[in-house]
Amino acid sequence: MTVKWKPTKDPLLRGDCKEGVRPPVPNADDSVVRHILYLEGPGRETPYLSATESREVAEHFAGPSGLVWQTMVSKLKERGITHLNKADLLAMLKGNGKGKAKWDSPYEVMQARRYVEQWSEHLLDFREIEDATTAVSQVFAAQHKK
Repeated sequence: MTVKWKPTKDPLLRGDCKEGVRPPVPNADDSVVRHILYLEGPGRETPYLSATESREVAEHFAGPSGLVWQTMVSKLKERGITHLNKADLLAMLKGNGKGKAKWDSPYEVMQARRYVEQWSEHLLDFREIEDATTAVSQVFAAQHKK
């Protein structure tokens, strides 16, 4: 039986490097599909951070040398960081996409939707945050050492 994630009680997790969560770039291209499909690969600028409900997924993305980092939706809201939950993303990722998920290729929108489902993905939106580095350090804490 799968336990339903609750935004008021349950953490969001992120696998990242052990030094800390890499901060997003608030004024980068804000396409949700571009972010989810990881277009342009490592080092690309994005105003989003991906998070998940699942410890196993976070551990996968942390890799053997990283850490699992944790935050709570309430902390995000206190700092003005927008949380797009999995249901929000799935609603945006239909057809050619809606809003920031609008994209020329319905196939790529569908692929992004699959990834959201597969990884139980949530997006943390830093577009309105002036100092993303400070905000990230204030909302994430290391969960455990791998």
